[in-house]
Amino acid sequence: MKKKLLAVFVTVMVCLNNLNAQKTNSVAAAFTGNSDRIENIAIKKGRFISIKRRDGTECRAYAAGPEVAKAGILFVHDYFGITNATKESVERLGALGYLTIAVDLYSGKSATTNDSAKTLMQAMIRNETDRILQSGIDYLKRPGRKLATIGFSAGGINAMNANLMEPEAFSATIIVYGGSYDKIEKARLDKLKSPVLAITGSLDSWPVQAALNFFTDHKDKSFEMYFYPGADHGYAQLLYNEGKNFDAEATRVTWMLMEDFLSRHLKSN
Repeated sequence: MKKKLLAVFVTVMVCLNNLNAQKTNSVAAAFTGNSDRIENIAIKKGRFISIKRRDGTECRAYAAGPEVAKAGILFVHDYFGITNATKESVERLGALGYLTIAVDLYSGKSATTNDSAKTLMQAMIRNETDRILQSGIDYLKRPGRKLATIGFSAGGINAMNANLMEPEAFSATIIVYGGSYDKIEKARLDKLKSPVLAITGSLDSWPVQAALNFFTDHKDKSFEMYFYPGADHGYAQLLYNEGKNFDAEATRVTWMLMEDFLSRHLKSN
C-alpha cells in the first residue's frame, strides 16, 4: 500500500504571560522541568560501553535504558561530540523505556567551542563513520525490536544515513535542526520505508530549506516538519555559539514532539 503522505506545518504559539523559560545550567532542566510524561520517571545515569564492529574491533558508545526494551534508539551526536547534551538526551530516552545508545563518531574526543567542533567534524572519514553507525545498529537489533534514529544538527544526516543502511530495520527517524539529508542520492532515499520527523527553528535557514526540499522532492514519503518560531540553530545545545542561541522553551517543545512521534511509531502493534 502506498505510504500515506503526511506533511505538517506547525507554528507553536507561546503565551508570553506563561513563558518563564530562562537559560539554564543544564539541557535536562529545560526538558524535564515541564514534562508531564517524564515527571514521575527516575532518570538514571547512562554509561559508556564498548560495542564491537563487524571487523572485530571496538568503538565507544554512551548507553541508557533497559537491555530488554522492545524498542531501541540510535542517537547520533551533533558536531560537538558526546557532551552533556548528548548524555542527558540518551538518559531521557532510556528513562522512557527505550534502549538508547549514542555512538561516538569522534573516538573519545569532544569539543566545547564552535571552532573546535568544526575541526573535529571536518576530520571525519565517511567510511569510518558508516562502520561506527553500523556497529550501533548491530548492537541494537533484536528479533521483534523496533528501532529509530535521532540526530541533532550535524548528526541529522548521519541519522538518516544509518536508517538507509538497513531501512527494513527502522520504524522512524528524527532530525533536529539538521540539514543536507535532502541532498542524499535519490536512489538511496527511495529505499526509505519509515516516517521522518524534522524539527527546527524558524530562523535556521539550512534545516528549514532541507525540510522544504525533502517534502517537495519526496512526496511519497511519510514526512512531518515543525518550525519553532523565533528559534535559531543549536537552540538545544548550550555549547553552540556560547549558549547565545539556547532556547529552553523550544527545547521543551522539541522533546514533547519527539516523545509523541516515538510513541506513535515504536509502540507495539
